[in-house]
This record gives sequence, C-alpha cells and structure tokens, in this order.
Amino acid sequence: MRLRGTLTTALALAALTATPSLAAVTTKAGLPAAKPVSWTDVAGDANGLNDESGLSPAGPSNMATPGSIASDDLLAVTFARLDNSKTVSGLTVTMKLSAPPAAGALYRITGSATGCSTFWFQYYWGLGASPVATLRHNCGVAASTTSATTTVSVPIDAKVVGSSIVWTLKLTDLPAGIKLGSVLSPTLAEVRAILGAAGTGLTLPTIDQTDVQTATYKIGQ
Repeated sequence: MRLRGTLTTALALAALTATPSLAAVTTKAGLPAAKPVSWTDVAGDANGLNDESGLSPAGPSNMATPGSIASDDLLAVTFARLDNSKTVSGLTVTMKLSAPPAAGALYRITGSATGCSTFWFQYYWGLGASPVATLRHNCGVAASTTSATTTVSVPIDAKVVGSSIVWTLKLTDLPAGIKLGSVLSPTLAEVRAILGAAGTGLTLPTIDQTDVQTATYKIGQ
C-alpha cells in the first residue's frame, strides 16, 4: 500500500507538471495589437516659400528657414484606433505641430475613403472666431449639377493637446457607407492662412505641407 501510494502521488505530480496552468491556457478576450499609420514632416519649414502649393512637379522642398511659423509648422500626423482594449469605438487623427495652433489658419488632412473621393479632417480657426472642427466628405452625397462633386462638412470632436490637434471620430458618427473595416487613404496634411473674415475668407497661401502619402489606414486596425 505504501508503494502504491507513493506511485500514485508521483503520477499525480507528473500529470500536474505536464499540464499548463489555467492562467496559461486561458487568454483574455481582446483586440489584436493596434497598427497606427503615421508620417512626418521636416521641422522649421512653415514659411510658405517651399512651393507648398505644389506649383512645381517636385512638390514641397521642405527646407527649414529662420522665418518658419511655429504654430503652422507640421511635424507629424497619426491615424490610430480608439478602443477600450476589447472593442473599437472609433478613430483618432492627430496633427502634431511645433507649437499650439493659432487663429488665422486652416489645419487640414486631405484624403479619400472607400467610396468617397473626399474625406478630410479640418480645423478652421478664423481671426476673431472660435475654431471649428469638421469632417468634410462626399460619402453618399449626390453630385451637383454645377460641379463634379458636392461635399458636406459635419462637425466632429477635436481638441488641442499640447502642440497637437486631435480629431476624434466615433463609429456611430461615420458617414454613409463608411464603417469598421473601411479603408481611409490620406493624401497629405497642410496648414493654410485664412485671408478675410472667418467663414468667407480665402484659405491661401499654404504655409506648410507634407509630402503626398501612399499608406492607407483601415478603421479598427
């Protein structure tokens, strides 16, 4: 009996050692690792003199100069997922500047989306007015008889965090035809001066502009 008890105990210990613990085989339900999409721009080139409006085939030369305007100086753009580690609730788009944004400028990230040739994040801050953040798009919008495309500008949440503008777009606020898994194709980021009264002024010249991008971002990645 003593031998049998010893053998039984040994077998039990061996089985316990060979079997992974419950903590090891049970994984917490959650999302795969996030895959933000980012790009950068040269610091100190916000001067409007680097062919930022794209008149030259070569595009922006991105040359830093002593005359750079820090509040209009683009440093980086990031598209990222908004989630609680278990479910996706939307996305954030961050434009990092050399200094906090200032009145008298339009901060914009242009691009397209699945089925929409226009999908732009805008932060319009006219002189003497409060900044207005919008998503400008033509998703599900009928073409005008006087122009090839008609767009709408929908207010969305945006805030200044340090020297960055952060737009937040919830899944529940996505325009028609855009949903979790839809692909966004950013084109570039730019900062334009606003000439004239807020809401009616011209948005030129372009003070700073990033190079054209080729990477895409899938909502939820």
